Amino acid sequence: MPFYKITRLFLLAFLWFNFAFAQNYPTKNYTAINQLPNNSVRSVLVDSKNRLWVGTENGVVKKENGEFQYFFEEDGLAQNSCWAIAEDESKSLWFGSYGEGISIYDGFEFKIISERDGLVHNQITKLFSSGNDMYVGTSNGVSIIDINTFEINALNTPPGRELFRVQDFLEYENQIYVVTYRSGIFKILNKDDQTELVKVNDHKFIYSVLVNNDSIYSSNNGFFTKSPISDYLTESDSVPLEKHGASIIWDYAKTRDHKIFAAAWGIYDTNGGIYELVDDKMVSRAAEFKLPSKEVISLAYDPKFEKLYVGTKDAGLFEIALNPQIKFHEVPGKNILGFAKTENTSAVLQNDAIVIKSGDEEKRITLPQLKNWQEAYVLNTKMPLPEHKDDFYELDHSTKAEEISFYDIKANQNTYWINTNIGVFAIKDSGKLNRYLPLHSEEINFTKTGNLIETNPYGGVRVYSDLDLFNYTHFPKENSQTPTMVVSSLQRGNKTYFLSVFSGLYTCENNEFKSYLDNGVWSEKKLKHITVLGKDLAISNEFGDVFIIKDDESFRIENKIPRAKIQGNSISFLENYKETLIIGTEKGLTLYKNGRFIFLDEEQGLEQALLSAEVTQSSISIGSKNGYYDVDLNAVLDTNTLVDQIELKEVFINNKKFALGSYNVQDNLKLAYNQNTILLNFSTNAHPYPNKLKYQYRLNEDDPWSIISSKPEIFLASLPTENYNIDVKVSDESTGLSYTQPLLNLTVLPPFWKTWWFISLIVGLGILGIYSIYRFQIKQHQKFEAQKRLIKKRFEETKMEALLAQMNPHFIFNAMNSIQYYIMDSDIDKATVFLGDFSKLIRLNLDHCTKPTILLIEEIEYLQSYIRVENTRFNNKIKVEFEIDPSIDPYEIEIPTMLLQTFVENVFVHAFPPDVTNPTLKVSFKLLSEDILQCKIEDNGIGFSNNSTNKLHESKGVSLVKERLALLGYDIKEAVKINSIKNKGTSVTLKLKV
Repeated sequence: MPFYKITRLFLLAFLWFNFAFAQNYPTKNYTAINQLPNNSVRSVLVDSKNRLWVGTENGVVKKENGEFQYFFEEDGLAQNSCWAIAEDESKSLWFGSYGEGISIYDGFEFKIISERDGLVHNQITKLFSSGNDMYVGTSNGVSIIDINTFEINALNTPPGRELFRVQDFLEYENQIYVVTYRSGIFKILNKDDQTELVKVNDHKFIYSVLVNNDSIYSSNNGFFTKSPISDYLTESDSVPLEKHGASIIWDYAKTRDHKIFAAAWGIYDTNGGIYELVDDKMVSRAAEFKLPSKEVISLAYDPKFEKLYVGTKDAGLFEIALNPQIKFHEVPGKNILGFAKTENTSAVLQNDAIVIKSGDEEKRITLPQLKNWQEAYVLNTKMPLPEHKDDFYELDHSTKAEEISFYDIKANQNTYWINTNIGVFAIKDSGKLNRYLPLHSEEINFTKTGNLIETNPYGGVRVYSDLDLFNYTHFPKENSQTPTMVVSSLQRGNKTYFLSVFSGLYTCENNEFKSYLDNGVWSEKKLKHITVLGKDLAISNEFGDVFIIKDDESFRIENKIPRAKIQGNSISFLENYKETLIIGTEKGLTLYKNGRFIFLDEEQGLEQALLSAEVTQSSISIGSKNGYYDVDLNAVLDTNTLVDQIELKEVFINNKKFALGSYNVQDNLKLAYNQNTILLNFSTNAHPYPNKLKYQYRLNEDDPWSIISSKPEIFLASLPTENYNIDVKVSDESTGLSYTQPLLNLTVLPPFWKTWWFISLIVGLGILGIYSIYRFQIKQHQKFEAQKRLIKKRFEETKMEALLAQMNPHFIFNAMNSIQYYIMDSDIDKATVFLGDFSKLIRLNLDHCTKPTILLIEEIEYLQSYIRVENTRFNNKIKVEFEIDPSIDPYEIEIPTMLLQTFVENVFVHAFPPDVTNPTLKVSFKLLSEDILQCKIEDNGIGFSNNSTNKLHESKGVSLVKERLALLGYDIKEAVKINSIKNKGTSVTLKLKV
């Protein structure tokens, strides 16, 4: 048959399925039992971001991607009763209450406008946005509010006894019209900076209107009219006499494919409900929409996702998918067990019949008909009936018609083969019986040449070469190559494949069977389903894994899809479409191709149970209870990404809400170290199937993604101090695509004791402390040493003072003898002079011995005094010379106290025995540099040699002088030099710091 004829037949069959059974639309009902605060839904609105707003008698509800948020008076609403909702040009939401005015919501807080602010009335009936103005209809007048300044213009109401109750607004040719219930229709005119209501006509009892192109639908008390809008808005009463419908329409909704739906409630009549206006008639859609309420009062349409929202007065809110990817065709009381098609017909296997369709003709083969065919065969056949003893799966011929069970339906050579628990029926596509076979087989198939293959769970396999003569070849179960416990099969090319739930994969080729398990080709045992997938095969096992295999010249596994990647645990069927694998499970339908997984379930309208499936053209029909589903595969597979935006909604830090304000995703949120437990709530752009969205996050680009979550939130507990660039990945199971976007740049600051500057400060302070301790120890040591030197110095000075104070006893004895000699010699004058010099010397000694240093002039004076006393004893025969460098100021320079007296004393004691002639003592002072003074004591006495025992070498006084100089920091070898030549004299040189 030419291809175009086959295609036409498939299309005819597809159209027949759609029209033969009533289509039901996926519908969700939200009530006070679950998501709504009240069942009376007065107003509904889909805003510019595809968020649904629901106004009820007890609060407002926002539905965004399946999440519900509630607003009440305690949240800022003027009143919980909400009769009207509108969105203005700045994207703020306006909620009209019936008693307390208007609530305006900017996304963060509410602003209330009421009669106190100049509103004409607090009972809001309608809101209408146009440009920068919001038109507010009330139960007695109209106000116009500037959406930027909130300036209110309350229009004067025309005089009359009736309330000026506004029912609706409309805009036509840039003119705003007000539709009232009893007062007529008015237009709003701006004249001389004044805004006023001007009456157009006297139409009354109007409940709602809808402008549709050049026409207008107008609802009245128990009917609606359709008129040209230009005629409707004329001054004359031109309402046509022709009235349509039989109920009151409270609201309209027009879809993008130009369908018009009407919300009807008859108040005192029971003729309300959801209607479609078709050819000026009200056609009820209550059955298709599964919407039983007779009190429908509000409508809203979502053009992006083609959903209709229906608000009722008594049954909550209904959400209806008008153009679903999945359509359900109801067949009440029937379970659809299978599908098959021949070149000219298509068939549906129901639980109680086989329905064959050819063109406009439908043939229904019932269970009693099958039973009659079976009984006729048993009664008339001359051939023995198959029995268990012959390895047949024996039939129970007493099974009643209502007890017949279908196993499967297949088409082969324009004949439908149905295997049941009373036998196998071959039925022509005309609906007539081709043949009946008294065979009990749960799985049958055919060879390439069309020979029937009968499988028996317990008795092997038979291949029939002649069904009329019942000739067959029996393959016993004892042969390891014979299929056993077969649950599925597939005929493809030269091979017919059989799947066993216990022994794996088998093939039949050229009337020979082959076990892949027994021959070591493939070790997989528990197999369940098989389908063609392009040039390959797809086979599932009992555990939910699917294998993509190639079986041509050689066998190889191309890919394995683990059960973890497939939604559901138990696979019901496998089908394919354009190399896309279709997997049915107890949870829904998974479509797989090239690593992309798409999942369909009850959210898209595909509910359990999934009993059978058949791909026809670009759709798949799925049998279920009470009907079947049609899935538009092209619409499912060709879907582009539906998620293109992620918005941060709320941030909680340590369980406290953080005010985002004008936060930008590029900004860096800086938190203290103890503000590190964070909850982030976010949302995507509006999505038709929000439960299909799965979320992952990562803290930085190089970090792994988190485990998958179904909630759009991120909880981060006790974050360590670090910089975080948080990304979110949204995986959309309805499209098999994902979207990634940065969500938040976050920095958890370290505590001050972990900051670099504090650590540097501590290190610096530590170093400074160590250095200070070191310096302190050094100073302490130095102080100790200084004290030690001071004590030692003081000790030596004390010794010196004692020495100086005591004087030389010998000297004193000699001095006293000299005084005594002078007195006895009656030389009173000399005794007096000597005694005066001696007493002056004693006095100077007492004055100087307590000072560490004295002026050079004082030292010279002391030496001169001492020399006069000593020289007096020698009858002044020793010549004494003092020589002072002219550059020296003896009144400025200080030297250690009585340092030279010891050396002068040694001259008088040791240098001049009686035999020395012309004894001379010379004391000189010379400034060698600015800070070095040379003191030199020379005599021409007897001197001494280096090995001499002269007491000058051993003088205790000299040793004490050296010790004193050492304590004062002098280098003794450089500071004190004594040169002596025997019989020529001695020279003592001291170099002192000044």
